[in-house]
Amino acid sequence: MRHISRLTLSFVSLALACAFGASGSAWAQGEAPKPKTEESAEPKREENKDSKREEKTEKRDDKTDANTDANADAKSEQKPKATRDDKSAEKSADKKNLADNAAYLRKLAQLIRARSPGVTNLGSGTAVVRFRLGASGAPNSVAIVSASTPKHGELARSIVSGLKAPPPPGGAYDGLQSFRFH
Repeated sequence: MRHISRLTLSFVSLALACAFGASGSAWAQGEAPKPKTEESAEPKREENKDSKREEKTEKRDDKTDANTDANADAKSEQKPKATRDDKSAEKSADKKNLADNAAYLRKLAQLIRARSPGVTNLGSGTAVVRFRLGASGAPNSVAIVSASTPKHGELARSIVSGLKAPPPPGGAYDGLQSFRFH
């Protein structure tokens, strides 16, 4: 055990000697490194004083900056809170609008299905109609976009023209409806 501890101490002292710049053999033998002359030590003292003064002023500046930063952080925290409240209010309003629009579209689809015939004597075909519902829910304009035959287009147009829908959210609704007839 003694050998291990002595070896460890020798390696530690060697490492310290290297770190301080002394020769390894001199430090390991217990010799002290040579002292520096006063001339070389004195300018370092002045540098140390200057660097200490600079450190003190930097610390003061850091404290001032920290106070300024803290004040700025406090102000920035207040603004985002208000902004977050506004954003959350907007999100909840958007969610409500989306929910209202979705409910309106379900009701509108239900009304269109109720007016559509299950079977026609026209045969199978398709039609697409563009329409606009006014504030009262009545169709203002209905236009045939495409149809497999003119009769299928007219049937789709008559289905949408006769709608009696509830007033749309937002005052008006522009829609596009496709039909597949059997």
